[in-house]
Amino acid sequence: MKKKMSIKKVVINAKKAKVKQDLGGGFRRFVFFFTVNPFSTFTFTFSDPNWKPVSGGWWIQNPLSPSYAYSNYSATTNSWVTVVYNPASSARSVAFTIIAKL
Repeated sequence: MKKKMSIKKVVINAKKAKVKQDLGGGFRRFVFFFTVNPFSTFTFTFSDPNWKPVSGGWWIQNPLSPSYAYSNYSATTNSWVTVVYNPASSARSVAFTIIAKL
């Protein structure tokens, strides 16, 4: 059976975060949850004119199975990009975390 790879992209702002945590000093932590399909690449872009991301990270369900971040970088003053690949044969939940300053 041939594996079908897909590519999904989302662009999201701070208002869509499922978790918002005030870290003090104008910093806030935002967490977003998505599902990455089997054999798929998922591009997550945080973009918000009111926030300046300083760090970004990710966590994927079942970390014992392989998963890879192709990229994790600040794209502009107000955006952060993380690209994750799920080589597993099942869909997996992934959480993207952004630390940003007003």
